[in-house]
Amino acid sequence: MRRMDRRYRVWVDRSIRGIDVPADAALVDSPAGADGVIVGPGEPWGAAACERFGQLKVVARPGVGYDNVDVAACAAAGVAACNTPDAPTVSTAEHALALLLAVAKRLKPAEHRLRAGSADLRGLNERAPLELDGRTLGLVGCGRIGSRLGGYAEALGMKVLAYDPHLESAPLGELVGLEELWARAEVISLHAPATAATRHIVDAAALAAMRPGVLIVNCARGALVDTAALLAALESGHVAGCGLDVTDPEPLPADHPLLARSDVIVTPHVASTTAAGHVRLISAALEQCLTWLRGGTPEHLLDPAAADPAVDRRRRTAGEAR
Repeated sequence: MRRMDRRYRVWVDRSIRGIDVPADAALVDSPAGADGVIVGPGEPWGAAACERFGQLKVVARPGVGYDNVDVAACAAAGVAACNTPDAPTVSTAEHALALLLAVAKRLKPAEHRLRAGSADLRGLNERAPLELDGRTLGLVGCGRIGSRLGGYAEALGMKVLAYDPHLESAPLGELVGLEELWARAEVISLHAPATAATRHIVDAAALAAMRPGVLIVNCARGALVDTAALLAALESGHVAGCGLDVTDPEPLPADHPLLARSDVIVTPHVASTTAAGHVRLISAALEQCLTWLRGGTPEHLLDPAAADPAVDRRRRTAGEAR
């Protein structure tokens, strides 16, 4: 039992608003002295951080990906690592749909023509906006976000193909191999984690295997796409357009050629950050932290080895309330 006058100290690496903080928790201004931290995708958290912050007991990532958290190193130090895979589903799937529609309907060049003082439609047929009804969407990854986007696509009248090595059957559409997806899909949306196996899953060979005029959307991780190969495919016209919320590198330099293209829309890794999504992300991460600090097992604990009695840092303060 802990002392009744001691609250669990949690540091969040961003400004927060609209979050209900339980009575047994306090948000603090620094990771120094914090029992738990809620961290974004940028700064790495692993052995060095666990050593530097000796009181730290749990690290939570608000979202699905946890590339910057060395889960094994944290567990070896008795520090739990958690994520919140359910929290960003709606916001991210809606953002992917927004990018898909914006690229398919060629909204960026249409606005550019108008801003230039011209509504001239001559030459439009060469790269006309695409009608999605009856077209084929290929999902690379068909988990929470991918399957939700697939549902939106079916509502638009699209056919859905899904590639996911972790599934034996698709939650919707048709489950196919990756090569078949490249060959058949007219729009491809990426929803896979960044791993050694998925790095540059969209490379020059994959792009060459896709249909001419394919559209590509990526709201997952920038490392899934070989940026140089994508740029070459755009310049050749083989890829007709793409919508990217994530890039490699991230963020792109202001003078990067992708940002100058009218057939590319790039947003700065904001797919999950709607007002409601932000509250959901941080609230879920805070709950994961507090579950661990209260002595429980979070639903999305990434490595149970952190609870090994030989290393579990919670045991250091177990006698405080006696």
